[in-house]
Amino acid sequence: MSSPLAMPVIAASIWALLGLILLRARARSYGSRVLYAAPKGDPAAGVRYAFTGAMAPDAKESVREHLPSYLLGLLYHGGIFAALALLVTTLGDSAWPSLLRGPLQILLGFGALAGLGLLGKRLWLRELRGLSHPDDFVANGLATAFVGLALTGPTDAWLLSALLLLVYVPLGKLRHCVFFFMARGHLGAFFGRRGVFPTEGHHGR
Repeated sequence: MSSPLAMPVIAASIWALLGLILLRARARSYGSRVLYAAPKGDPAAGVRYAFTGAMAPDAKESVREHLPSYLLGLLYHGGIFAALALLVTTLGDSAWPSLLRGPLQILLGFGALAGLGLLGKRLWLRELRGLSHPDDFVANGLATAFVGLALTGPTDAWLLSALLLLVYVPLGKLRHCVFFFMARGHLGAFFGRRGVFPTEGHHGR
């Protein structure tokens, strides 16, 4: 694309990717605990369950008790992924098929509203304000701006929001895009090996 921000955004993407790779390598450099007991289950089955059934409302208490926030989180992340997909196609000088543009706009719109809703909840509820760190507000603000501005199309304002978001990714809590998968995978493998995952009644998930 012809925008002067295109190359800086590409450079920021490389920075974010390298930063996340280094963070993952650093975390893995601490090593792993040696397990001496004989396995009672399948670690792979535990990993599959950790990313599927273990995250469902009927298996996760934090989801059951905060279902609206869970749904907002799904919409928010859906909007972020849609905006990232749009960024990739924009930088590659390609376009979404016309049949996908409408659903994409809807997902971006709901994603931006969900981000604002979660930010409002953090500001409104005293217990969440007490637990919040400036990083929480910066991360939400950058991600929500990126999703919301994507509704305007490939403008310089949107590319600037993408640039700021990508630069911040390995520096703040947005790095959870890597550590979420590492933590869930470790959890699933450990409890799968012990025969705890999958739990009774969730083997088909």
